[in-house]
Amino acid sequence: MTPNPTGIEQINLGYHDQEDRLLLKLGLLDKTEIAVWLSRRITKAIWALLHGDVAEPIKQAKTDTTKTLIADNKAKALENFAQEVKSQKSIENMDFRADYDANRQTLTETALLAVQVMMITTAESQTHLELVSKNGQAIKIALNQEIIHALTNMMQLATREAGWDLALNTDAKALKVDTSQHVLH
Repeated sequence: MTPNPTGIEQINLGYHDQEDRLLLKLGLLDKTEIAVWLSRRITKAIWALLHGDVAEPIKQAKTDTTKTLIADNKAKALENFAQEVKSQKSIENMDFRADYDANRQTLTETALLAVQVMMITTAESQTHLELVSKNGQAIKIALNQEIIHALTNMMQLATREAGWDLALNTDAKALKVDTSQHVLH
């Protein structure tokens, strides 16, 4: 969307009952903003991608290498453990209480409507969440543990406010269909 990619400084996700959608605002380091409407369907797809098998390499990369390194080299395993601790501390230091800076220049006249979401891995093994809007514009969000944590935390809060469920249960045993006939009196 922008010619020079820039990092995300702030993320804001809120429910708008008049639209019955979530509004995702990405505040960038250059003090600009991208706003994207997320329908319930797109929100559930993002949730599934962030928690599914596709996202596991991002979450498990350090754990898998730790298991291998312990057997091979304790020093490298301890170094990897230190990196995990550092990553966990950065997640703990994320600020979910500060107000979103609303004085940003918007990059589009109106918020984009996401109609498709994909998880893409580049040749450099960087994973992106790509939101494609109705007009064909694509917003790529580089994923790491901190971004995944922030997005899932905000999605839980916003969907709770919206009254949406995020869990998509496809287990046939858990689904119960009422086949009895109801009679109105």
